[in-house]
Amino acid sequence: METILDRLELTEKEYGSRPAVDDGAVCLTYNELGTAARGIGAILCDRIKKGEPVAILAEKSTATLACMYGVAYAGGFYVSVNPEQPPERIRKILNVLESKIVVVDEARVPQLAASGYAGEVLHLEEIYKDAAAASEGASEKLQGIREQLRGEDPLYGVFTSGSTGNPKGIVVGHRSVIDFISHFTEIFGITCEDILGNQAPFDFDVSVKDLYSAMFTGAEVVLIPREFFSTPPRLLDYLCDKNVTVLVWAVSALCIVSGLKGLRYRVPEKVRMIMFSGEVMPIKHLQIWQAALPDAEYVNLYGPSEITCNCTYYRIDRAFEKTEKLPIGGPFPGRTVFLMDEEGHMITEQGRSGEICCAGESLAIGYYNNPEQTAKQFIMYELDGKKQRVYKTGDLAAYGEDGLLYFAGRGDFQIKHMGHRIELEEIETNFTALDGVARAVCLFDEKKNRIICWYTGDIEPKEVRIRLKEKVPAYMVPGRINKVDEMPYNKNGKIDRAYFRALLS
Repeated sequence: METILDRLELTEKEYGSRPAVDDGAVCLTYNELGTAARGIGAILCDRIKKGEPVAILAEKSTATLACMYGVAYAGGFYVSVNPEQPPERIRKILNVLESKIVVVDEARVPQLAASGYAGEVLHLEEIYKDAAAASEGASEKLQGIREQLRGEDPLYGVFTSGSTGNPKGIVVGHRSVIDFISHFTEIFGITCEDILGNQAPFDFDVSVKDLYSAMFTGAEVVLIPREFFSTPPRLLDYLCDKNVTVLVWAVSALCIVSGLKGLRYRVPEKVRMIMFSGEVMPIKHLQIWQAALPDAEYVNLYGPSEITCNCTYYRIDRAFEKTEKLPIGGPFPGRTVFLMDEEGHMITEQGRSGEICCAGESLAIGYYNNPEQTAKQFIMYELDGKKQRVYKTGDLAAYGEDGLLYFAGRGDFQIKHMGHRIELEEIETNFTALDGVARAVCLFDEKKNRIICWYTGDIEPKEVRIRLKEKVPAYMVPGRINKVDEMPYNKNGKIDRAYFRALLS
């Protein structure tokens, strides 16, 4: 199997009449999804060359998914652009891509215009409507493109923030997705009987696990509208009504439900597995989910977009105390995950933190139009007697007594304060373990040489300080503690640390 299109067509043959994707308004079978994708591919293939990007500025929907796969049929790679982003960031993304074409849904046309994009614009609703007719008689043209496609060719791009102020576009190939999803679906037993409740937007690679796990197994994906997460009862009714069995969600999404006491309203009893990633899961929120769904399996996933979703996992097989840390576990098959010190040496001993590095299957192709950053993060490193391509994550971890990896924060989250080296995540872990605190974020104000924390919850800062002094040394107690009404989140559903950093300037 060379490309994901081969996998899609195999699933069509076996499960063609079964539902593939449901966005709440439209449900497509695998036959309908494949036909629409090939039709859109026929419309796009005369407009782009092999390996070129097509940006899609649209809310997630069945039509958006058909368009993403259609770009692959046309020989290009798709980049989903979250319409919640401001026009200036959209402009920066399109500048990096130098995209000849942007596909936009009708509601986002003004937003695209505000970004200053001057290339060709195709309307999603129109090409989706024309797809069936376009697919008739396009098979020879599409077959010619297929014969040139290889597993190493790009499939999709996702953008993350860049240190220069310009977003970085991570490009991932067909083979990387094939290798990772093959392991993912086998390890976690995902089958055609499952219904995956998609939380993540399509520009966030958590969604890759939903979309391609379904494609590889004949399972169904239910796309959950973003606005449902602001009203947990509506969200939980949706999960129950759609008979969702698997959740692959960002930590923040699970915490929104548990923090707003949504599981007291209704429990999605058919959910058999809950997997989470993106941030450290606060144990007390995990406990709320475990109490509501005690028979479900819970899995902690770790890995940045540059290694195609995840490189390690940990099946939660025991009860954890509120102040404990969850392991990020061990590597997926086909991966080599190790720790590197500042001198480039491998760390093997327990308790010593180092940078998480990953080699083996499923590394990204690199950063689009950014060879300097690609060379910096993707290095050649000697493993098992031979040079291998390795991605340096910038994340820190250490081996525990059990031999498993434990996340220790970002390299740039480590500070030196009052003569001590401190991981801000350690303070956050103890902070969120306090009764009455929901979420917390800590930063270091270098100008004033103090740690500052913001939190949401029911108790007041004075009480937090008293309780925190019982948990951590005095030098780790924030110099300033601020209670906020709500926690801001970035486009990937993580706490928006940039928002708080701006408050320090």
